[in-house]
Amino acid sequence: MGYRDQKAKVTDKIQRIKRIALSFGVFLLVGLLIFSFFYPPNSWKYYFHLPKVGKRQQNEMRVHFLDVGQGDCILIELPDGKVMLVDGGGSGAKTEKTVLRYMNALKIDVIDHLLITHTDNDHSGAIGEVARMKKVLNAYLPTTSNIEGGCYAAAYAELSKKECELFETNRALNLSQDGATPYTLSFLYPYMENLEEENEGSAVFWLDYMGVSFLFTGDASSEVEEVLVRDDEYGFLKEKKVELSSTEILKVAHHGSVNSSSLEFLNYLNLQTAVISCGKDNAYGHPADSVLDKLQIVGSDVYRTDEDGHIIVTVKEDGSYFVERVKS
Repeated sequence: MGYRDQKAKVTDKIQRIKRIALSFGVFLLVGLLIFSFFYPPNSWKYYFHLPKVGKRQQNEMRVHFLDVGQGDCILIELPDGKVMLVDGGGSGAKTEKTVLRYMNALKIDVIDHLLITHTDNDHSGAIGEVARMKKVLNAYLPTTSNIEGGCYAAAYAELSKKECELFETNRALNLSQDGATPYTLSFLYPYMENLEEENEGSAVFWLDYMGVSFLFTGDASSEVEEVLVRDDEYGFLKEKKVELSSTEILKVAHHGSVNSSSLEFLNYLNLQTAVISCGKDNAYGHPADSVLDKLQIVGSDVYRTDEDGHIIVTVKEDGSYFVERVKS
């Protein structure tokens, strides 16, 4: 082959590579334009590095305890397909990415019930951004007039813009569901009065499906635990179809603080599994060694977000349940 032929062949090859590159560029641009139509540019960051979480099976209930560092964030997939988000971890872009990427991994665009247990920043941090990115149907908020500044104020402002129902949280609330997959979701605390101490007014609710029951305690103190036991012993919870003493799974209050989880309270429950949400090497020393000792005394398995990452409890239709860990 002569020099001219070789040069023509090389030129033709270069032209073909350029045409392929141009076609690929056009294809990529069109793809990005289509993607942008459905997902605004400021939301793209929530669709990368999604955690590997499997799909909920029919008639299962799943409770996801998200690893958001030193804070609380719980995502509940109820057996009827509804979704409940409890708290939103601490402030900052890292927490917002963690929560929204987790929700996107589960393809959740609508939150049926959103609960902020109390106004502390480590519980309401990502809620404002979640409310901006997702549709919220019902929001349950603390009974407080303290909405100036901080993460809770930002969350309240964003929720107020949305077409969602806003409710003050108190023990009169009941989100139980009858039908093919009945479950009990009943609030036990606070009472109607406005409490000045935010932790004392932290929302507490009980959830039961197929005989497997959870107690979610926010940052409730041991004094609140005494109130819950008293109400149960006096029969005040029977009309709510709540059997506190049958509780098998506990979201340990206040990240495992010494001010919560009294031995009397833990013994009152039928505790098998305890989940502690806390940050690695946090400045508060959570969870306290005394709390871990008490959980060991009552024979409970203990899972911690600082050690185990995201924690998923799946309740099956036959009344059995199992626990999984997902890398953060």
